[in-house]
Amino acid sequence: MDHRAPRIGHKKSRKGCAQCKRRHVKCDEQSPCANCVRHAVPCSLAGGPNVPREDAKQRRPSATSSSGISRTASHETNQGASSTRTTSFDATENEGVQTPQAIMIPNVQRSPPTQRRSPFTVLTGLIDRPVPGEDPNWMLDLQLMHHYLNHTKYIITETSAEMAQIVQIWQEELPKVAFSADYCMHALLGFAALHRAHIEPEMAPLLRTSAVDHLDKALVRYRECGAITTAENASAKFAFTWLVVLFAYAVPPSVPPIDAMVELFHLVKGVDTILAESWFWVSQGPFAPVLARGLGEAMAGRRTSLPEGMDFGLNHLDYMLGSEPMLSADRRCCGMILAELKQLYDNVVRPQPGLSVASILCFPKQDSAPFGQLIKRRVPQALIILAYYCVILDILDTRWWISGWSARVLRDIMATLPESLQNWIEWPVSSVLLKSEQAAESPAERLGLLV
Repeated sequence: MDHRAPRIGHKKSRKGCAQCKRRHVKCDEQSPCANCVRHAVPCSLAGGPNVPREDAKQRRPSATSSSGISRTASHETNQGASSTRTTSFDATENEGVQTPQAIMIPNVQRSPPTQRRSPFTVLTGLIDRPVPGEDPNWMLDLQLMHHYLNHTKYIITETSAEMAQIVQIWQEELPKVAFSADYCMHALLGFAALHRAHIEPEMAPLLRTSAVDHLDKALVRYRECGAITTAENASAKFAFTWLVVLFAYAVPPSVPPIDAMVELFHLVKGVDTILAESWFWVSQGPFAPVLARGLGEAMAGRRTSLPEGMDFGLNHLDYMLGSEPMLSADRRCCGMILAELKQLYDNVVRPQPGLSVASILCFPKQDSAPFGQLIKRRVPQALIILAYYCVILDILDTRWWISGWSARVLRDIMATLPESLQNWIEWPVSSVLLKSEQAAESPAERLGLLV
């Protein structure tokens, strides 16, 4: 209710507010005036905008209705601008999770937002998030930290005696770093929750919910705190990046395996940049031995050699790209990815200093978006190259967080490729799927002793 004193015989005045002049109504020249108060608009006499006056003689007959439409459209546009946001690449977009580093973009044409969903939103779509507003389960978090400290060698790295120094680093130094950066702590607890879900299937739903909740929080905090690499946060960013990649492979995906690989390509495309930015400082800190170890040491006690015939198959893929019909841009993209895959194969066969598990996971190093689009479109040549990458990825298959990945992707590729092109993936299929089937059989079954 307006408690202002009643107006007594006011008249038009050249000193009236701009809003009243624009509407051609009398103004009481108060600050703010009664008309602006009644219509809930900012008054120019009280610091509001000085809008231009509209001359009735220059307005066409339909100007009133069109002005109303314009004001309505402008109001709706402003509302759209306030609700349309784009977030950084690895921001979560799940209900109840604040998105980091939001950027306002005016939605002038009222078109739907075109930004792609976060890879984690896609990969974790089948896992329930906690109800917004629920108190965090701090007791479970303590259990997860206890689980991590007691099972580090199974969660992060190898079990062989040669890896004792690396295990000690992950067990002692990573928690210290995590206490200094909460995004790293959330990533550590989330990854530990996934490992516990792996060994305790009866508690898997609860643990996976906790894992994804921790990762959502980690991504938000990382965007708030870890944008610029410094000597103080280099170790935390290094550990966080590593945990995020392992997490992405460990979580059961909610999309077909081929599409999940595309999301993983999008996720790790910035990992090399982060590692390059922090490499010098990390090499001077507690994680220096992790950087120094090569692939051969990382694979101690495991099958490190690739199946025979991969180099022969890779060389024939050049012929495949030239003989099969495809768009020139698609052929050029596949050619670049194939060249990088050949280089990765050479590095694995003849390990170079500094080659690590990340060298395999962070493929392709160049912009993965065009190649990912080819896979999304199910371009046969791109799927065939992906099948050969699965053979290299299969080297890591004995680790719990990636076990079965390459086999699932290959089965999806088999079901997608036309019959006429199945011969191009015979070698990857026999190298990965037949090996998996033989490993699943008992010795007696392999010898045909059981009926």
